Amino acid sequence: MMKIDLSLYNCCIHTAAKKYQERAVFRYFSNPRVDHDYLEKEIDNLKYFLENVDASQMRSKYPELSGKETLRAMLIIEDQPKMWQIQFLDQIVDVIWK
Repeated sequence: MMKIDLSLYNCCIHTAAKKYQERAVFRYFSNPRVDHDYLEKEIDNLKYFLENVDASQMRSKYPELSGKETLRAMLIIEDQPKMWQIQFLDQIVDVIWK
Protein backbone atom coordinates (compact mmCIF):
# COMPACT_ATOMS: atom_id res chain seq x y z
CA MET A 1 0.00 0.00 0.00
CA MET A 2 1.13 3.53 -0.78
CA LYS A 3 -0.36 6.70 0.67
CA ILE A 4 0.07 10.09 -0.98
CA ASP A 5 -0.80 13.17 1.03
CA LEU A 6 -2.39 15.82 -1.22
CA SER A 7 -3.00 19.44 -0.33
CA LEU A 8 -6.18 20.85 -1.82
CA TYR A 9 -5.28 24.51 -1.41
CA ASN A 10 -7.17 26.50 -4.06
CA CYS A 11 -7.21 23.47 -6.36
CA CYS A 12 -9.22 20.31 -6.93
CA ILE A 13 -8.12 16.72 -6.32
CA HIS A 14 -6.87 16.32 -9.91
CA THR A 15 -4.76 19.48 -9.85
CA ALA A 16 -3.39 18.62 -6.40
CA ALA A 17 -2.28 15.20 -7.71
CA LYS A 18 -0.69 16.83 -10.77
CA LYS A 19 1.25 19.29 -8.60
CA TYR A 20 2.41 16.47 -6.34
CA GLN A 21 3.55 14.46 -9.37
CA GLU A 22 5.50 17.44 -10.72
CA ARG A 23 7.27 17.86 -7.36
CA ALA A 24 8.05 14.12 -7.26
CA VAL A 25 9.61 14.28 -10.73
CA PHE A 26 11.67 17.28 -9.65
CA ARG A 27 12.88 15.43 -6.52
CA TYR A 28 13.70 12.38 -8.63
CA PHE A 29 16.06 14.32 -10.90
CA SER A 30 17.42 16.88 -8.45
CA ASN A 31 18.26 14.80 -5.38
CA PRO A 32 20.56 11.78 -5.80
CA ARG A 33 19.95 10.71 -2.20
CA VAL A 34 16.21 10.05 -2.51
CA ASP A 35 14.76 6.55 -2.87
CA HIS A 36 14.45 6.50 -6.65
CA ASP A 37 12.59 3.17 -6.70
CA TYR A 38 9.88 4.53 -4.39
CA LEU A 39 9.63 7.79 -6.33
CA GLU A 40 9.26 5.88 -9.62
CA LYS A 41 6.32 3.94 -8.17
CA GLU A 42 4.80 7.13 -6.79
CA ILE A 43 5.16 8.92 -10.13
CA ASP A 44 3.74 5.96 -12.07
CA ASN A 45 0.76 5.64 -9.70
CA LEU A 46 0.03 9.36 -9.96
CA LYS A 47 0.28 9.16 -13.76
CA TYR A 48 -2.27 6.32 -13.76
CA PHE A 49 -4.54 8.28 -11.41
CA LEU A 50 -4.36 11.45 -13.50
CA GLU A 51 -5.05 9.62 -16.77
CA ASN A 52 -7.92 7.48 -15.47
CA VAL A 53 -9.74 9.22 -12.63
CA ASP A 54 -13.12 10.70 -13.47
CA ALA A 55 -12.26 14.00 -11.80
CA SER A 56 -15.52 15.72 -12.72
CA GLN A 57 -17.54 12.89 -11.14
CA MET A 58 -15.32 12.96 -8.04
CA ARG A 59 -15.83 16.72 -7.67
CA SER A 60 -19.55 16.41 -8.31
CA LYS A 61 -20.14 13.57 -5.87
CA TYR A 62 -17.73 14.94 -3.24
CA PRO A 63 -17.74 18.75 -3.45
CA GLU A 64 -15.06 18.88 -0.76
CA LEU A 65 -12.61 17.64 -3.41
CA SER A 66 -13.31 20.60 -5.70
CA GLY A 67 -10.80 22.84 -3.92
CA LYS A 68 -13.24 25.48 -2.74
CA GLU A 69 -12.04 24.89 0.81
CA THR A 70 -8.52 24.10 1.90
CA LEU A 71 -8.12 20.54 3.09
CA ARG A 72 -5.77 17.58 3.03
CA ALA A 73 -6.67 14.41 1.18
CA MET A 74 -4.88 11.09 1.25
CA LEU A 75 -4.74 9.03 -1.94
CA ILE A 76 -4.62 5.41 -0.78
CA ILE A 77 -3.10 3.18 -3.45
CA GLU A 78 -3.54 -0.58 -3.33
CA ASP A 79 -2.26 -3.21 -5.79
CA GLN A 80 -5.52 -3.12 -7.76
CA PRO A 81 -6.74 0.30 -8.98
CA LYS A 82 -10.36 -0.68 -8.30
CA MET A 83 -9.41 -0.67 -4.60
CA TRP A 84 -7.87 2.82 -4.59
CA GLN A 85 -9.48 5.27 -2.20
CA ILE A 86 -9.33 8.88 -1.11
CA GLN A 87 -9.51 9.84 2.54
CA PHE A 88 -10.53 13.35 3.48
CA LEU A 89 -12.18 14.94 6.48
CA ASP A 90 -13.89 12.01 8.25
CA GLN A 91 -14.55 9.78 5.27
CA ILE A 92 -12.90 7.33 2.93
CA VAL A 93 -14.34 7.03 -0.59
CA ASP A 94 -13.55 4.87 -3.59
CA VAL A 95 -11.88 6.54 -6.57
CA ILE A 96 -14.31 6.95 -9.47
CA TRP A 97 -12.69 5.83 -12.71
CA LYS A 98 -13.58 6.85 -16.28
